[in-house]
Amino acid sequence: MDPTKKRYYRQHRVALTDELRRRFASSVFSQPASVVAKRFGLPYLLAYNIINGRVSSITERHYRLLFGEDPPERQILRVTSDYFRDMVELWLYLNDDTTKLDLYRDLFARRDVERPDYRVFTGHIKTVPPEVEHRMERKFLDSGIDRKTMLHWIQAFREIPRRDRVPYRRIRPHLLFLQKNIGIHPSSILHQQFNRYESGRLKSVSRNVSQRVKTLKRAAEKALASGREIEIHQLRESVYGPKAGYKLYVEVAEELHFLKSVAGKGPKRYLGRTAAPYEQGMVKRIAAWRAEKIQRECHRFLNLNPEVPIRILPRRFRQHQLARFFKLLIARAADILSRPDGVVVEKQILMPSHRKAEYEKEVYGFTLFEKAPRTLGMKKKAFDLMVARNCDIFRQVGKYTQRWYLSDLYLKELSARSGFNLISARYELLAVQQKQPASIDRCVN
Repeated sequence: MDPTKKRYYRQHRVALTDELRRRFASSVFSQPASVVAKRFGLPYLLAYNIINGRVSSITERHYRLLFGEDPPERQILRVTSDYFRDMVELWLYLNDDTTKLDLYRDLFARRDVERPDYRVFTGHIKTVPPEVEHRMERKFLDSGIDRKTMLHWIQAFREIPRRDRVPYRRIRPHLLFLQKNIGIHPSSILHQQFNRYESGRLKSVSRNVSQRVKTLKRAAEKALASGREIEIHQLRESVYGPKAGYKLYVEVAEELHFLKSVAGKGPKRYLGRTAAPYEQGMVKRIAAWRAEKIQRECHRFLNLNPEVPIRILPRRFRQHQLARFFKLLIARAADILSRPDGVVVEKQILMPSHRKAEYEKEVYGFTLFEKAPRTLGMKKKAFDLMVARNCDIFRQVGKYTQRWYLSDLYLKELSARSGFNLISARYELLAVQQKQPASIDRCVN
């Protein structure tokens, strides 16, 4: 027999209905447990539980021993879960964007999805209803994978070393750090009850969960180092998810303080109550329309009072004003570089530091000409303009082998060179102003 088929021989459980009990009342259910156990070859405890109505189902094998016939199909209640769990593991492996919660919702539609019983996936529950197994099979069939192919895939999947599992002990310190400093409970990240890992029942997590925990730990350290409460709250929100129709109070706390201290408008007119419960952390969210009203009031006040110093503005508005200021500075610097003396400065910044032979050495590596803009952090049109106006320089650092390449050594030097960001900004500005695309064919061909 094919070992894969042998593995998936499923032991069914058959319901002990009232009709069945009445039918065999005299021959089976009226006798002492010791007699039934000896006569039919059953364990004494099982015979005792059957006779006293302590079990509602038995296996097909025990049904045949007791009643001497095959069980009716309609009375099969559950099947062993080995095959089902193998299908689940394969499905999660092939669809890494699907979680066990998603599967639970699909397969157990009538159960409480707020408290999913993950034991059906771990093997602590040894049987599942046949219809659940059929639904899991149907997911593969709907994807164009027949049962024979699926069995072979499961067999191959079982032979893959489980490198995608990470011991729980490795991420435990990170989970405790997040719980203590950010207020994120480990269960919300693990998608399992925390005590199952702490008690040792579960000993490993998927690599995806491990990576997520490490990413959250780095983000938490950054948020704590910034000292900004809003970053901590937003990190927690990224795990638990936002609440529809509400926004975090900390997102508008600065604007509210600005309206109170500079515009002379009390927070009660925007919150509907005093700000004390929010400041003390007792209430963490406000209605989205209230948050929008606070921001509109800030915009309105600043439009009427443009002389307000930038340093006392809320962070959001301060960043907007500074961005406009820096944009003007860059435009001015680009205008200066467009003058004759500025062209000389540009040439000095772009000039290679080594001879052509040095840039042609294989040890430094080369980048395709089309990919160089991304390396330098420029848009393609801006980069093409820069090359077209500095052909002599880029020919010194270029190499042609069926296609044009630029030396990685030169790109690295250029990225780190002081003043290159102004050159880049100038050509970005020119690229926006110029309607026709730059032609660099004559330069590199």
